[in-house]
Amino acid sequence: MSINQLDGLREAADSVVALIEAAERCKRLHERNHLALPEVLKRILSVNGTGANLVASRFTAPPDYKTTPPEAQPDWICIHLEDATPTSIALAHLRAAKGPVRARDIVAAVQSVLPNVPSGSIANIGSRLHGKLIRRTEDGWTLDKPESAGVISDGFLWGPVTIFSKQEMAAHRRDAILHVLQQAPSGLQTSQVIEELKRCSSWVRATVNKELVQDDMEILSANNKVRRRGASKKWELSPADQKEGA
Repeated sequence: MSINQLDGLREAADSVVALIEAAERCKRLHERNHLALPEVLKRILSVNGTGANLVASRFTAPPDYKTTPPEAQPDWICIHLEDATPTSIALAHLRAAKGPVRARDIVAAVQSVLPNVPSGSIANIGSRLHGKLIRRTEDGWTLDKPESAGVISDGFLWGPVTIFSKQEMAAHRRDAILHVLQQAPSGLQTSQVIEELKRCSSWVRATVNKELVQDDMEILSANNKVRRRGASKKWELSPADQKEGA
């Protein structure tokens, strides 16, 4: 088989996948609005007489973390510690502390993860949050509301969605994209990535839309995390990440 024939076969296969994805979206819209499915849609999706869809929707299981902190609740998420903000790291250290923590120790803890953050910026966290989340005394800083901070465990920051900033939720979404692509070795188009993230709403807790995911793909590509698959419109993990995920 020639290269042109292989490219044609790949494009034909991609068009079938795109057709099924569009048909599934159409089906969900009809069901959401309590409308009967058009006959042409039933034929595309091979719906039987009972209304059961014979084309199984793909669903990516959540990442299998080897360890989770004892405090973790079922609805908690996590991000890589290096993707956390200085404020989140500082609050997590205060949550783990058994008593007041000196400001210089907080600075050292944050800079051990984010070495480029100026010490003055970290010290300002105490000033900014004093009387809100943090209480400062001569003995050091104390966290007044433990539920407002995350938990650091094995290189990850864990917590409920409410503790994470917009920047951190974007990191959570990009981690989910990488995980989804790891389960799809043949690659996925951006629209397919979006649909899969929406299917995974039980563990992907960040906002998912076309604009955000398109930006994520560009960022991941610039960081050599993903790349285009040949001349297609599909994305795949970079070779380094494929090896790490193996």
